Amino acid sequence: MVILTKEFILNKCKTDSLNKIKKLDIWSSDLEEVSLVKEMPNLEICSLSLNKVTSLQDFKSSYNLVELYLRKNKIVNLNEILYLQNCKKLKVLWLWDNPISSHPNYRAYII
Repeated sequence: MVILTKEFILNKCKTDSLNKIKKLDIWSSDLEEVSLVKEMPNLEICSLSLNKVTSLQDFKSSYNLVELYLRKNKIVNLNEILYLQNCKKLKVLWLWDNPISSHPNYRAYII
């Protein structure tokens, strides 16, 4: 299982603290576990497309999140969207090409 590590993120974002990260862009890395986003309270833009993320639970406390890109991941259950209820600033949510996007009520449920 490929997971995000603190060292990897700090190096990629060229910073010394997870608190300073506002934008995270890690696509096509076979990531399955991204719980470290819970330690990034100032995260505004998160792009994790083309990975293997299965849940949105780790984003439930991402209060500053404005854009979330998770295209081509492994999110199956529509109820995962409920984890984003507290993300009041969220304006862009891209879940295209996840298993949930083929659900007949997908668009209405998201809105």
